Amino acid sequence: MKVSLNWLTDYVDVSAIPVRDLAEALTRIGLCCDEIIETDADVVLDLEVTANRPDWLGHIGVAREAAAALGLPLTLPDLSGLPAGPTPAADLTAVEVLDPDLCPRYTARVITGVTVGPSPAWMVERLEAVGLRGINNVVDATNYVLLEYSQPLHAFDLDRLGGGRIVVRRGRAGEELLSIDQTRCAVGDGMLVIADADKPVAIAGIMGGLDSEVGSSTVNVLIEAAQFDPLTTRTTARALSLMTEASYRFERGVDPVGVDAASLRACQLIVQMGGGRLAPGLVDVWAAPYAAPTVRLRAARCRALLGIDVPDEIQAAILDRLGLSPKLAEGVVTCTIPPHRADLTREVDLIEEVARLHGYEKIPVRRAVAHPVVGVSPDDTARNAVRDILAAAGFDEAITFAFADDAEAALFGFDAVVRADPTVRRTNNVLRPTLLPSLLRASKHNQDVGNDDVSLYEIAAVFPRGAGDLPAEAVTLGMATRRDLAVVRGALEAVATHVAPSAALKIVPSPVPGLTEGASAAVRIDGADAGIIGMASPKVLDYYGLEAPHAVASVRTDLLLTQAGGVRTYRPLPRLPAIRRDLSLTVDEAVTWAELDRAIRDVSDPMLEAVAYVGTYRGRQVAKGRKSVTVCLTYRSDDETLRHETVNAKVDAVVAALAERLGAELRA
Repeated sequence: MKVSLNWLTDYVDVSAIPVRDLAEALTRIGLCCDEIIETDADVVLDLEVTANRPDWLGHIGVAREAAAALGLPLTLPDLSGLPAGPTPAADLTAVEVLDPDLCPRYTARVITGVTVGPSPAWMVERLEAVGLRGINNVVDATNYVLLEYSQPLHAFDLDRLGGGRIVVRRGRAGEELLSIDQTRCAVGDGMLVIADADKPVAIAGIMGGLDSEVGSSTVNVLIEAAQFDPLTTRTTARALSLMTEASYRFERGVDPVGVDAASLRACQLIVQMGGGRLAPGLVDVWAAPYAAPTVRLRAARCRALLGIDVPDEIQAAILDRLGLSPKLAEGVVTCTIPPHRADLTREVDLIEEVARLHGYEKIPVRRAVAHPVVGVSPDDTARNAVRDILAAAGFDEAITFAFADDAEAALFGFDAVVRADPTVRRTNNVLRPTLLPSLLRASKHNQDVGNDDVSLYEIAAVFPRGAGDLPAEAVTLGMATRRDLAVVRGALEAVATHVAPSAALKIVPSPVPGLTEGASAAVRIDGADAGIIGMASPKVLDYYGLEAPHAVASVRTDLLLTQAGGVRTYRPLPRLPAIRRDLSLTVDEAVTWAELDRAIRDVSDPMLEAVAYVGTYRGRQVAKGRKSVTVCLTYRSDDETLRHETVNAKVDAVVAALAERLGAELRA
């Protein structure tokens, strides 16, 4: 924001203060002066304005702060005594606002009998000092008020408005507007436009149209002063690539009450420079007139937070200089927030105002700064252990974006989702309900650059839809690899064994959306549903363009971390050798591995140390409707070296039990 010193002096007399002292004073209260530019006739301060202070984007806003900081009186323009015409403004034009949520206030004033011509030298000099060129007295007046009140205005040629009226509405499909800078703009359904009775004549808050532009033949002028929705203005400006001084201010918010004064000020300047008379009255469509909020400040809390003793009366005096109308009673200052200070909503905001005006330099700085050392939390320790285990298993950690598409969520069975506001994110706006879309997208990217041998994992939040429209946020562990499903299962079991040894992890075969039928399972921890594991379905692979099968898993980490740090049982290394036997068993196609495993373990042999799945065969040697499953049985005794004769008897008992229970037959 470039501020002319000559211009600023109209509102607060800083002529006796050296310009560098003024720049330092403004910097101390948060208006950092980046540069002092001296010209033959003026001095310009280039000030850095923070996004939460749109009132600083006008000379009056800067003057208000300078007056408060320096203890000087503030003088605002006298808006009285304008020559009035015979016909009220309401008889000359009308305003209809069809979308009050996007345009909370719209005002129109009418000036008749204007002579459009060059602006006087003093106005041109001030505009040029801050980077604007003069156009004509009407347009220059609106630009002058924009830089004076931080309130964008627009002047329409009233006689070129269809029906002589204004309609504030959303754009319609197929509508176009040729802007003043001769850019052809297609106004979509989400864009707010200013229209006349027939067509759009301006893009609300951004730029006017060429058809209703004020020119040398203009006689009657309609002055628009309004408040537009910041988000809609920002979205439209970016969609059309039209960034203007007006949109810059509307995006940050304007003073809804100051709209009236800014409009009247523009009319005053136009009448002074171009003659004409102001139609009596204001056409004002205001959805909800401003109700000033109050914010309370506890003086003791202010002292405690700042660490210095600022008496109650001094705090109240500072807030009074800022125009907050403070009332002090029993150690509490109650402030009425003016409309140009929408950034003041909390007690801490008022404490910051006290600190700014009292002086940050008065807050002492200790020579030593204490940094308390806090140990690593159990959750962090457990997560680091998970990372170490997965790294050892050959997985690389991924950090991915937390959004997905509707189609991606539906692939994995999530039809009800939580999504961001479509005006902010039109596509890819679903908060991901599972990590698998993110990991599979990352796998596709690696595939495209030739990195085929990649296994990925991520520990991050997911946002499935919970009660109502709120997400049921949970932290999960996701894994995806081109390697075998056994790799994912082994890594998951290793994580559970090392991180939460007391947790009971079970893999229960069951159909899962997005996973291949017969190669999918639910993961349960201590009986609670904790996630899924399996092979990505052909439909999922096709959606992401993956050329190779992918094994995936998604497991809630909170169910593991709640039991992290449990006591692990010590088992000495075995002293005696084991005997392993591979059995190839033919069973019906419907028999699952879980049923086989359970039937073998139900034989209840204390020497049976492990049961492992080896593989499944289907072919000519196996009858139709049957399959051959190879199982590895490991036997060991803690007391003696086992003999083959002893193991043979135990294997025969297992085969007999499987034949009786599942109709299994031992293949030769």
